[in-house]
Amino acid sequence: MMNMIESGVSPAMAMDDVNSEEDRRKQDRHIAMLRLAKIKTESGEGWGFIKNLSATGMMVEVHPNFELGDSVSALLTEDQELTGTVRWRKKALAGIEFFSPIDIAKVLAKPCDSKHGRVSRLPRIEMKHPINLYLGSRLIHADIRDISPAGICVATDFTFEIGKKLRLSVPDLLDIHGTVRWQSANRVGIAFSERLPLDDLMVWLSTFYRSARMDSNELAVLNEASGADDLAVNSRPFQVIGHDDLGKEILIDTMNTATDALTQFKATSKFFYRVSIRNADDVELSIGAIVLAAFDEERAAAGKEIL
Repeated sequence: MMNMIESGVSPAMAMDDVNSEEDRRKQDRHIAMLRLAKIKTESGEGWGFIKNLSATGMMVEVHPNFELGDSVSALLTEDQELTGTVRWRKKALAGIEFFSPIDIAKVLAKPCDSKHGRVSRLPRIEMKHPINLYLGSRLIHADIRDISPAGICVATDFTFEIGKKLRLSVPDLLDIHGTVRWQSANRVGIAFSERLPLDDLMVWLSTFYRSARMDSNELAVLNEASGADDLAVNSRPFQVIGHDDLGKEILIDTMNTATDALTQFKATSKFFYRVSIRNADDVELSIGAIVLAAFDEERAAAGKEIL
């Protein structure tokens, strides 16, 4: 067997080969983890989990209805963002290749105090969506500005007293209880009494972005349905249908309102391959249309209470 000198390979060259091989192995090494992150795409924002990580890419888990574009960024904190290209997608899982290799040790390090003296927090999802706030029996209309599993920021002209308890109502998220923590001009920060389940929040965000992408024709039909004949249309039954992986359909229940249909949809979706909602004409409705119809129902009911 030839030694390094006889083979014409110098010790320095051999050491370089060993180092480059070690670097390649470090980059290819995938570290299993479960790290909550804010996932941003061209079509919207949502929460997801980073399931494994390497220097060149990551695997993330998001809700199956959450659309991923060609490029994705994952924010672990307000100051830490990973960006890359989607290479594959299978149901809830997606493989992301980073635009450039990352320092894994730095990513996995515990967040340190920022230069402003505060600890970096998990970023919130920015959005604009109507919400109803109930201060006792008083109804207050507001718009969501951002949301996380722990709290929400809303915009409203109403002036709150810090520390007041509220009930918050949004279709498909149903009723949430919280406490007013701060108010600046028309923006109000509310901490939830209990953290929202991430699965519920992701389902709701998915339906929000889906409804935002509805074309003008579908919105026109929905607006007509919520007009003068709103009560007549919404009182027609909704069928909640469960589908197994072989295509077999099972009637779960028949509901008289979009709100009840959404509640049943959320409660049973984990038990079936897919759950759909059909109207009285046996036409399958998009979840975005159901969400908007449920919100119209709630506003109509609130208006009746005021009258």
